[in-house]
Amino acid sequence: SLDIAMIVLHGTVVEPKTKIFFDAKSYIQTKLGNKISKKSILYGSSKIRVLGQTIVEPGVIIRGDLATVDLGKNCILCESAVIRPPQQRYQDKTIFLPLKIGDHCIIESHSVIQAAKIADYVHVGKNCVIGKGCMLSSCVKILDNTVLAPGTVCPPFTVFGGSPGKAVARLPPSYQYFCTEQT
Repeated sequence: SLDIAMIVLHGTVVEPKTKIFFDAKSYIQTKLGNKISKKSILYGSSKIRVLGQTIVEPGVIIRGDLATVDLGKNCILCESAVIRPPQQRYQDKTIFLPLKIGDHCIIESHSVIQAAKIADYVHVGKNCVIGKGCMLSSCVKILDNTVLAPGTVCPPFTVFGGSPGKAVARLPPSYQYFCTEQT
């Protein structure tokens, strides 16, 4: 589990560096350096692409059976997070669209993701719901317990919080460096 203290510096949210340790016997390590928990559930693993150095913790569910799921480099998917491609109605049928998560992203525990795209350097807090078809731009922070309505677009360098989620603060231009250090 990931425990990150929040610091407010000149009106922006800044995160200190946090170390994450794991039990090597409980994880499968791939040639690309991914660490995938043996207690995670990967449906449709042939449609799940993980680029490298990504950690998938116990209880994480990734629904690659519905549509392609692409995970970038150096991502962390924390305990019991659910990654599910977004669905859409098309000609009276439900179809699932591909989901792409960029590099250096953190999805904290018990969050449910149905976004269309999560760009690089995004941090989703604990117990969040990212609704169908949401677009999270680079350098976005979603606070704990936030619920983003379907189709929400989060602009770069923005902090979202609340239910329904709305912009509550701005992030510094250096936020990507904080995310790089976290992952």
